[in-house]
Amino acid sequence: MGAEPPVNVDKRVSARADFIAAWLWVAFGLTVMIAAWRMDRLESQGASLYTAPGLVPGILGTVLLLFGLLLALRAARAGGWRLGGVRGSASSQAWARVTRVGGFLVLGLAYAAGLVGRGGIPFWLATFAFVTVFLLLFDGARRRAAGQSMKGIAFAVTVGAATSFVVSYVFQEVFLVRLP
Repeated sequence: MGAEPPVNVDKRVSARADFIAAWLWVAFGLTVMIAAWRMDRLESQGASLYTAPGLVPGILGTVLLLFGLLLALRAARAGGWRLGGVRGSASSQAWARVTRVGGFLVLGLAYAAGLVGRGGIPFWLATFAFVTVFLLLFDGARRRAAGQSMKGIAFAVTVGAATSFVVSYVFQEVFLVRLP
């Protein structure tokens, strides 16, 4: 979906970009923490705090929040808090990255909100479709450029099928979770 940057590009991230990204991570971590706190703790069914469904997401949200704050602190020390002079236009490489992230978000939301549980299709099929389409979209251009289109399609279908099988098996047989 996007061109790879030239080999000689300086790969360091600016302090300004880190500062902006840090606050996005803080906001996301806080959102996850709040959502986890608001989840039913199943106390009426005799569940303990350690078996509450929101425990792991709450811990992960807290970690994201803390790492976001650490990143913001590091970026601020490097002068990233000076946001003046932010250009209104972006390079073609920046737009390619934004397009890739946007494509991922659309695909991820379609999977999570549209296919799994609500789309009327089984979990294993939704997972197969998501992984296969993801690989075709995000690895397809590289494969086409290398003249490996058919190999890329075969790879995407194989990895999609294997991922679907392993994830479904682990959730159903190891974690004993009924999947839609």
